[in-house]
Amino acid sequence: MNCAHCGAPVTLEDKYCPHCGQPNIQAAQHSEDMARYRNEFENTRRGVHGTLRAYKGITARLILFIIALISTIVTFGMWNSAYSIHRDKMNKYAQAHSAEVMAQIDEYLSHKDYVSLAAYVDYYALDRYSFGKDDVFDSYYPVVQISRTYTNVYYDVMTIAASDRPSERDGRLSTLADDVDRVYNYLNNPEDRGFYDHGDPEMVDRTIDDVNRLIDALMIRYFRFSREEAAEFHNMTSARRSVLLEDKFNEIVADREGDVSYE
Repeated sequence: MNCAHCGAPVTLEDKYCPHCGQPNIQAAQHSEDMARYRNEFENTRRGVHGTLRAYKGITARLILFIIALISTIVTFGMWNSAYSIHRDKMNKYAQAHSAEVMAQIDEYLSHKDYVSLAAYVDYYALDRYSFGKDDVFDSYYPVVQISRTYTNVYYDVMTIAASDRPSERDGRLSTLADDVDRVYNYLNNPEDRGFYDHGDPEMVDRTIDDVNRLIDALMIRYFRFSREEAAEFHNMTSARRSVLLEDKFNEIVADREGDVSYE
């Protein structure tokens, strides 16, 4: 989820946004919801204990299982309903304040901040199902999708660079290879970008160029690519990209284990 004030990523454990310091509205609502659910669960549990005193053996265990299952289903249903209601509310807000939302999207684009852009449009539930012919945000659909695919690559690289757990780094490396394939397949295939008649091809082309350069920078900075390797990376086959990433990753791991500084 993302901060309602600045759009930065936050978790349900953050009472305040670690980026802007504002209260995390969703976390507060979540805490209230969970307190209510726990109270309902305790009431149900007490009812179950009363039943167990009257019935013994398998009948009592069966009743316990059924009530626990129902409680789980109800809790999940309430959470899912609340989540859907929230997303619908934010999407309606975005539609009603489209000029404000588009101005913020344009600002993210001007700063080439595609990670924040992806978080911002997700917060306002501007997903692929909310776009359609003649929707006010349609012209942004291709750059939103590009931002999302790039964001996956960005977080993969950051996780690999920051993690001290070999299993996490190894698993994320495989994910990174898949996400890199997705972003390049998307960038190189105009038919997949969801162009509309009233879209902005120039904006899309600028975004593609920016994202290509950003991925080059990530590979050079965190995987020690040479500039020549980064330039070739775009046009490699999926298998060659995967092998190159693994080779570079293994070099970095070997340096870490040999106490060679990694910058």
